[in-house]
Amino acid sequence: MRVRRGVTALLTVGVVAFVAAPSQASAATALAEPTVTSAEYPDDGAWHPGAGMPGSFTFGANGEDAVVGFFYGATDPAGTFVAADHPGGSATVSYTPQTSGPNDLYVASVDSAGNRSPHHVHHFYVQSTEPRVSGPRETGVGVPAEFRFSPGMADVVSYTYRIDNGPETTLAASAEATTTANITTAAIGSHTLEVWSTTGTGLTSGTARTTYTASDAPLVASTDYPDSVGSGGPGVTGTFTLTPRTPDVVDYVYYLYWDWDNPTVVPAGADGRASFTFTPAASGFYPIQVYSRNADGTQSNLGRDYYIVVN
Repeated sequence: MRVRRGVTALLTVGVVAFVAAPSQASAATALAEPTVTSAEYPDDGAWHPGAGMPGSFTFGANGEDAVVGFFYGATDPAGTFVAADHPGGSATVSYTPQTSGPNDLYVASVDSAGNRSPHHVHHFYVQSTEPRVSGPRETGVGVPAEFRFSPGMADVVSYTYRIDNGPETTLAASAEATTTANITTAAIGSHTLEVWSTTGTGLTSGTARTTYTASDAPLVASTDYPDSVGSGGPGVTGTFTLTPRTPDVVDYVYYLYWDWDNPTVVPAGADGRASFTFTPAASGFYPIQVYSRNADGTQSNLGRDYYIVVN
């Protein structure tokens, strides 16, 4: 069963219900809070196994003979019912925290009339198992960008990722338990990348989340005149390289001082890259804005602002 990401999820309930879940009655009740114990995730202020790793939780009636079951869950009010093994007895469930850090499990006893006890809040701390994700803060649109995934738990054999709750893609991990994903983003704007790992025994980690921006504005670089850095001088020629951020770029157009009536067109090579030179006549500030164009003349939606500062 695929455990959904980003929320605390349930695995197998380890008891057989002997009654249906009672209907909810009045909030007024004399039932005492249940007891909650867990060997894997005790409420002791210490850190325990990890996100994606199941634990066993036992709920007790705390001396209340009228208790026929328990409601439990990650929210208040708890919504999942499990029957006690006998009236006034206990129930054990398997529960898997999917987020690292502080977690709360809310548990209430219930009698046959549907009366609930106050919630017992079982507070526990979950170690991080989320994979580490490294990659660019900005990608192109329609062209692959490299992201690297590293393990946050032992025995990782694969990684699964998705963008903006889209389709899931699973990649095998290397012998070092890492992998590189070449991810292509289809639309301009901010995106959320979610990544989780799976071990050889089928355990899933917590989910790592990172945001990045996709832009179709070409990249501009120069060692002679780095962006916004005072460099060179009057009469000193600089070379500027242009890198596409969309497929099928055939040329670039740039504007000096945002002079939209006087564009300069630079042809691209077969790989979509290009370069041009610029020789400033005087010290000062020379802003340029660069766009890419495809064979049909379509211009990139976004331009790259670049600031030449001449000493």
